[in-house]
Amino acid sequence: MPILFLMLFIDTSIRFQEFRFDTFTKVKNIIYFILMLGLCNAFYACKNTADATTLQIAYNVLVDPSTNNYEIFVMGVDGENPINISNHQSLDWVYSAYADKLYAISDRDTCSQCYFLYETDSKGSNWKKINQQQIQDSWVSLRKKGSELIIKPVGAPNEPFQIIDHEGNLIATVDPQMDYFNDPCFSPDGKKIVFRGYNGDPSKYNEAELYSMTLQTKEVIKITSYPSNGKTFAQYQYYAGPPRWNQALGKITYSSSNNGHSLIKSLDPIGTPPKSLTQKNLQSVWHDISPEGRYLAFDGQLDYRADSTTSNIYIMDFEKRNAKKLTVGRGFKQGPVFIY
Repeated sequence: MPILFLMLFIDTSIRFQEFRFDTFTKVKNIIYFILMLGLCNAFYACKNTADATTLQIAYNVLVDPSTNNYEIFVMGVDGENPINISNHQSLDWVYSAYADKLYAISDRDTCSQCYFLYETDSKGSNWKKINQQQIQDSWVSLRKKGSELIIKPVGAPNEPFQIIDHEGNLIATVDPQMDYFNDPCFSPDGKKIVFRGYNGDPSKYNEAELYSMTLQTKEVIKITSYPSNGKTFAQYQYYAGPPRWNQALGKITYSSSNNGHSLIKSLDPIGTPPKSLTQKNLQSVWHDISPEGRYLAFDGQLDYRADSTTSNIYIMDFEKRNAKKLTVGRGFKQGPVFIY
C-alpha cells in the first residue's frame, strides 16, 4: 500500500508539471492532491484502529496454586496459539495495556506479594520496573496516549492514588476523601476517574460502589446503587467490581454480583440504570472492552459452583451478540486485557 501512495504522489506531481500553464487544471490537480493525502491519512487511521486481525488478549493463569504463581499468557482473539510470556516463579498479573505494551503488578525479584508495577511487551521481553515504590493490588489505568498512569501506592485503604510517568516520577496525587478506594480508571479524555469506593469498615471492600471524580474540581459523584435486598455470594464477588471506561462504547463497564449471579454491566458516566452485558449462566467478573468497542473479553465460570477451581476466558462480539469460550482445561484463567 505505501507503494501505491507513492505512485499516486508521483502521478499528481506529473500532472502539475504537464498542466503548469493551465490555471483551471492546476486548481483541479491541487484538489486531487489534497484528496490523495486524505486517502493516505484515512488508510493509516484505519490501520491503527484495532480489529480482529490486530487484536490479542493477555490474561492471567494460576499455574501453581501451592505457591500462588500466576503467569501471563497471550493469545489471539480466536483463542489460538496461547503463549506464556512470564515464565517466572512469581505472581505476575496484567492489569492494563496501551497498544502492545502491558502493565502488570509482580512480586518478582522481591518478597512474596510485595507488588511493584512493571511494563513489558506482548512477547514478555524487556520487563521494566516502572516505580521503586511498592503498590497495592489494584488495577491501573493510562491516559495521554499512554504516557501517564494512575496507581494505588502501598499504605492504608484510603492511601491517595498517584499519577506517575513511565519513570515512576510523581505528577499528582488524587484523594477522593473516603475510607476505602481502589481500582482507578481514567475517563477517555483523562479528565476524570472512576473507582471503587466505600465509607465504613475498609474490610468490606466487596461492598464498594462506583464513584466518578473530576480531577480538576475534585467533585466526587456516586454512580452505582446496589439493591438493598441484594447479596454477594463468594470471594471476589462485588457490589461493583473494577471498572473500565471505553471511549468507543461510550460506557463504563463493571461486574456486579447479586443473589447467585455475577454479571458484566454497563452504564453511562452520569449514572443511568445499568444494562447487563453477560448472561446469568456465566459468572463473570474481570473484563476488558476492545479499543474500537466491538468485543468484550471476560473471565467466566459456566454454571458457577462454590468449590469450582476452573474459570475460562470468553469473548463476546457485540455485533453478533454471542459469547465464545477461548481457553480450555482446568485452573483459573482470569483478567483478560486487549492488546492492539
